[in-house]
Amino acid sequence: MPSLRPVFIACALLASLASTALAGDMGGITGTITDANTGAPLSGVHLDIASPSSSASATTDAKGHFSALFLPPDDRYTVTMTKDGYYSRTLSGYAVYADQTQHYDLQLVPAASPKPSGGGYRGG
Repeated sequence: MPSLRPVFIACALLASLASTALAGDMGGITGTITDANTGAPLSGVHLDIASPSSSASATTDAKGHFSALFLPPDDRYTVTMTKDGYYSRTLSGYAVYADQTQHYDLQLVPAASPKPSGGGYRGG
């Protein structure tokens, strides 16, 4: 019976080369979105994350966490957050670096509150 050892070694070598080639090529953004008044995490917040060269979207989970991975690095991203019952918010200048994930904690203001001036808020 032929040995599978050469096949296993070849597969391991190819996997190693592929991961080395991808290392440093992409970055990511993660974070948590909370209610600006209560500090409670917000689930179901839709995020549009865009730069001149790329775009992605994400939605927060039950703990308010989101992640957008495999973003091209060395670019500045604009993050737009929307959720029913809250003012939409757009923030610019979020950095993505190669082989790193940046963490940003963000807040949304309930639409029942007075609309904040500045800070990228809009709508109602």
